[in-house]
Amino acid sequence: MKTNAVIIFFILLTACGCIHKKNSFVPTKKLDTVWLNTVTEQSDSFYSKPYKRTDFVTAYFYIGKKDSSICQVMKDSAGQVRQVLITKKNNRFRLEQYYANGQLIAAIPINKNGVNHGTATYYFENGKVKTTGNFNAGLYEGVWHNFNENGKEVAPTTYDVNGNIKGQ
Repeated sequence: MKTNAVIIFFILLTACGCIHKKNSFVPTKKLDTVWLNTVTEQSDSFYSKPYKRTDFVTAYFYIGKKDSSICQVMKDSAGQVRQVLITKKNNRFRLEQYYANGQLIAAIPINKNGVNHGTATYYFENGKVKTTGNFNAGLYEGVWHNFNENGKEVAPTTYDVNGNIKGQ
């Protein structure tokens, strides 16, 4: 009898843990420092230069001669990584931007030509999804779903094939 009660308890606990509202999950999309350290340590040379923006104070450039890559790491005045941009053979390969707290601002896929292409997701500073939709060859496309900071979906935005908001 006790065994059945324990099994039922664990089933209910598991079921309750699986129930969630749409967009209630807060991702922990933070900078992968292990990955970034691997990229920078494999570079052949390195230099830095000051930047004249308030959100980026210093730019660090890590150059890989083998694959013609450049990893640009932008840091703010507190030394926090705010942007990572990797180019290979003069094409943008990876772009990540971060809030001051380390939360990812956007996850945007980039095609082989260095252009935004595919499903992108933008986040609020609290980690909840702000908007998600598709890029087609660098242009906004179709319906983009928008959310408020509490995770509730608000009015979507629809784009035409030219990347313009429909109805405007």
